[in-house]
Amino acid sequence: MKIWINKTNIDELNEDYHDAVIFNMLKDNPKSNLKTNFEDIWRRFSLKSIDSIYEDFLIIASSIFAVDRRIPRSNIQDMDDHREMKDNWTRTLKVNIPVLEVDKWLTVSSKLEKVLNFLSGDLWKLNFRKTTNRYRNDEYRKNKYVKKGIINNDFDCVSLFSGGLDSFCGALHLLEQGKKVCFVGCMEYNQLKNRMKEIYEKIDRDYPNINKDLIIFSTKPGIPKNINEDIRSKYTEDTSRSRSLLFISVAVAVASIVNPEEGIYIPENGFIGLNIPLTPSRMGSCSTRTTHVHFLKKLNELFEEIDIPYKISNFYAYKTKGQIVKEFQKNSTFIECVDKTISCSHPTQGRMVGVTPINCGYCFPCMIRRASLNVIGYEEQTYIDDFDEEYKLDIKLIKKYGNPYTGRAKDLNALLAALHKYVKNDDPNFYKKQLIKMGGLSFDEIEIFNDIYIKSMEELKNMIIKQANRNDKSLLEYIGMSEDSE
Repeated sequence: MKIWINKTNIDELNEDYHDAVIFNMLKDNPKSNLKTNFEDIWRRFSLKSIDSIYEDFLIIASSIFAVDRRIPRSNIQDMDDHREMKDNWTRTLKVNIPVLEVDKWLTVSSKLEKVLNFLSGDLWKLNFRKTTNRYRNDEYRKNKYVKKGIINNDFDCVSLFSGGLDSFCGALHLLEQGKKVCFVGCMEYNQLKNRMKEIYEKIDRDYPNINKDLIIFSTKPGIPKNINEDIRSKYTEDTSRSRSLLFISVAVAVASIVNPEEGIYIPENGFIGLNIPLTPSRMGSCSTRTTHVHFLKKLNELFEEIDIPYKISNFYAYKTKGQIVKEFQKNSTFIECVDKTISCSHPTQGRMVGVTPINCGYCFPCMIRRASLNVIGYEEQTYIDDFDEEYKLDIKLIKKYGNPYTGRAKDLNALLAALHKYVKNDDPNFYKKQLIKMGGLSFDEIEIFNDIYIKSMEELKNMIIKQANRNDKSLLEYIGMSEDSE
């Protein structure tokens, strides 16, 4: 699939991209199908623009995100060879992007392609073309930014703030150390924006003497142009693994303004970043690599080559989610806000079934969340099954919604299968072998992450045992344990 990106003008397609689908980032909204509010980043600091290399990275990352979200992995013909995707996962994506610093990006294009291949599980080919047009660096109404302007830009670090449990704990971790933090959040939907603001305002009140601020951005890719209208509805994709790159690009742009001594933090537990598939059928791109140490390492190396001096790191890389929340189980801000954090992979599901919770409780991220809070004995009443018994973690849910690819219980099915393998496994090196297969880790890292994986599986096993004792003891048979297990 060939994709052409227009930045501020509609450029003429070159011969090789005459049949490409098109994303426009134009200021003229009716003609734009890739909408962002990136200009708010620099305008909140009373700036007209940012340095060109950082603007380029924003354009590249948003382009990659648009392609990832709108070019489906299956059920659509490849425009290059008119054949279906061979494995319904891997896409061949040839993207032409306008940049200011074209020589720098051409130098690292192959390395960036490898980073993207690792991140999304696709085959990327990036072509960069020269542009001199700046992105929304025109005059603007300064009174719009009077209330939300950032006057004190003295920050020690920039940290991602997703509205999730890990990034919330990460914020507390930094502020407890007295760090001055500029938080960056992504508004994927209005309820998430409201939750992020609600949590941030509570944090701000509880840590009043530390300089901090929150920047929320949005990027909304629409259906691409220059497509076959007969298959218009098929231009959508749920496995948006490139979202993390977009998040990072905004954090880097903010860092270029505030110049933080400690760089950029992505607080996320080490288990989720490992991306060992729960079952062989989940070997595809639904397994996240957002904070995989190999991804962050290669991205940092790429930054060095193009003179971006800010390092990205994850101080929770070697912790389970349970270990993370245990650090804050007596923190009053944590106790007040933990129920407001969002872990769910489909947070509108509650509304779809007529109830209010934003965490479904049965997707994989929600089950990791439940397992972590079970470590500290914290009882949440914020899942769908607290309002509708049909969604309790039990055999009835599996039987009703057990399709391994599309059913609502597909993650529960996969988790139970993985736990069965874990419980019955008698090979002490089994997970080390899995980590070696996945690649990207040194032998020392394999030892560390093997320990993290086993501890995380214990957390998940204990959560399932608790749910089984509460809802349905036959769940225990699914993981290879007897019904009298405690």
